[in-house]
Amino acid sequence: MDMRWLEDFLALVEMRNFTRAAEFRNVSQAAFSRRIQSLEHWVGSALIVKGAVPVRLTEAGEQFREDAAASVERLLGARSKIRCNQFELMSQVRIATPNCLARSDFKRVLQMLRGRVKSSFSVIVGNTQDVTARYMAGDADILLCHDNLALPSPVHSDAQERLVVRRDRFMPYAVLNEDKRAAFGFPGNARHPFPLISYSHKAYFMRLFEHVLERAPALPAYKITVQCDMSDVLKEIIMEGHGVGWLPASAVDASAAQVIGPIGGPEWALDVEICAYRPRRDLAPEIEALWDALRQEVGSDR
Repeated sequence: MDMRWLEDFLALVEMRNFTRAAEFRNVSQAAFSRRIQSLEHWVGSALIVKGAVPVRLTEAGEQFREDAAASVERLLGARSKIRCNQFELMSQVRIATPNCLARSDFKRVLQMLRGRVKSSFSVIVGNTQDVTARYMAGDADILLCHDNLALPSPVHSDAQERLVVRRDRFMPYAVLNEDKRAAFGFPGNARHPFPLISYSHKAYFMRLFEHVLERAPALPAYKITVQCDMSDVLKEIIMEGHGVGWLPASAVDASAAQVIGPIGGPEWALDVEICAYRPRRDLAPEIEALWDALRQEVGSDR
């Protein structure tokens, strides 16, 4: 018997509707119905009155309802105790980081800290604005993000301690195929704008892109062909040869570097940093230990 069947049954009892209960349990209605049927087969009796709208329980269903709720509560309680015991000697540190760094530099940080701290990690991912907001709201202990001090950010304050983990570079990329590069005509002109693979207007990297244009000797001429706020998605589109787009170098792994490379001169690039932030106050011992280890490790690399 699968405990999910009990949770499905209790959701159906609460919502009295197969469609809403299936959506709540994040499964298709067909899969949800099969689970309820499997539970009924396991119990050996119908639990739901067939065709009743709203959903009604049979007499057996009413009898089973309280036992199902008690069983789920006991099982979840037992699991919680076991997990608490697992983390008794290894306390958890919450780290917020954007999607692109979760795939690259979070692994670097883990490598740096291996064997130096006894911490487990809860990783909060999302776009840069979201994870920064969650960190500032206290949902995370440490923020790992791209940063450029020229751009205002809520973490640029005396209340936050800043540690540069490593340097990065934000620059335009295109496929290495010379014919396609020539066809793009980067940086474009009024008659022939180049196809831009762009970030959405609210994305942090769009702010970096706009800062690049403010510093450039002349404005490029471009036409946006694709727009998204995730650099990993834009990288895939650039690799398919659909245009030119700005990426942090940290997002271009070895396999991607066989297909795409920087385009244009240094005037189109921007130096950025990958930074860790923590509140400038006394924190839990495991966070202090992690921060000290990270600071020593970063310092040893310089």
